[in-house]
Amino acid sequence: MTKLPYHRQNLAVLIQQQARQQLEEQGAANLSLRQIARFLAVTPAAVYRHFPDKASLLAALREEITAELAAALRDNVLDSADATAMLQQMITNLVTFATDHPRAVRFILTTPLAAPQSLTTVLTLVRAQRGLVGTAADATAVWTFLVGVLCQLPDAQLTVDWIAAQVDRLLGEA
Repeated sequence: MTKLPYHRQNLAVLIQQQARQQLEEQGAANLSLRQIARFLAVTPAAVYRHFPDKASLLAALREEITAELAAALRDNVLDSADATAMLQQMITNLVTFATDHPRAVRFILTTPLAAPQSLTTVLTLVRAQRGLVGTAADATAVWTFLVGVLCQLPDAQLTVDWIAAQVDRLLGEA
């Protein structure tokens, strides 16, 4: 066990970091507040002061991972003025995130996941640049498909090009 200095100011952050590491390595079901306390060399009571139960810690992790996924989707998307390239980058980012964090993705998919605003915006741009007529429901359909893709990754050998072609079909292009 690594000895870490106990500092009341950053204990909640350390707890959440250790919980995230446990989640990534062992999955949410095996996350243990007592094990986190042992790793951080603090009493279980110190952990429970910040997170009264496992559910509250998991809620904090869900919020953190969902924010990371949304940020990952936006990464490098604005490097191009072409909406199709933006969408392709978003899909690449999604596949990369799911491949790098499979247990975290499986964990956040245990509850409904709203379509990110960045995806809705890019889909609106794609439709405008391609002269397609669409509705807000298109974003829901595409996001539902992408969540299904997330459920399959990293096990399924789905390529970014295949995923993008399916999204095009959903938008009425194929």
